[in-house]
Amino acid sequence: MKYMLIHAVDEARLKDLPPQAESELAAWVEEMVGRGIELDGARLHSTAHATTVRTVDGSVHVTDGPFAETKEQIAGYDVIDCPDLDTAIAVASAHPTVHIGAIEVRAFEDGMPRPEVPDTVTAGKRRYLMLVCADMRRAMADAAAVTDASPDLWDPPEPESADDPNGIDAWVDRVSDRRVYGWPLAFPDTAVTVRRVDGRVVTTDGPFAETKEQVAGYDLLECRDLDEALDAAGTHPVAAGGAIEIRPVAD
Repeated sequence: MKYMLIHAVDEARLKDLPPQAESELAAWVEEMVGRGIELDGARLHSTAHATTVRTVDGSVHVTDGPFAETKEQIAGYDVIDCPDLDTAIAVASAHPTVHIGAIEVRAFEDGMPRPEVPDTVTAGKRRYLMLVCADMRRAMADAAAVTDASPDLWDPPEPESADDPNGIDAWVDRVSDRRVYGWPLAFPDTAVTVRRVDGRVVTTDGPFAETKEQVAGYDLLECRDLDEALDAAGTHPVAAGGAIEIRPVAD
């Protein structure tokens, strides 16, 4: 089963990382790649480089900064393949992020293929992580209210077709020249957050931050520049009623 590790830190605490953190990270990556657990992952540039896109009444609104103003912000991600949640939690617990922040462990929706991410970025382009954020409490309530509810993570106002009720497939086709891969996440009530408290690792149920909008999925893009990434974000169905945060991936 595939899981996303969402690394969340207070950027003011980055200076508090212990000297051995880089060597611990290198060892963690080497071990997890060697075991076939690590499928993809990257650090993100700071929130100073974040841009959030929303569409309101058909107009695209772009603002500087992340989708939610929280003390801890997403600083990186990993995609892992583990037999169960307990194993995924153990993998997260060994990551040096827990020295200064938290790691949210969240399963992907069923059917996610193995991501195929080239080691090198296409010449003339750079990578951006597109965080698809929606009001997940509403989505969970809607799903609970209907016994045969589809586990859709969003409810765009005007479906494009019966075969593509959320317009996601049409969006994927439109940005196929920029999109490397992506997949929706399970509801945040299935998440487990891992932290280090007083020298020991502790876990709590739920996402790393209780905000109205939660990460519902993500896409990895390769674009010539930020404007091209924002164009992709502005046409995503979730931008209407939700938010799309664009963040450049660190080199």
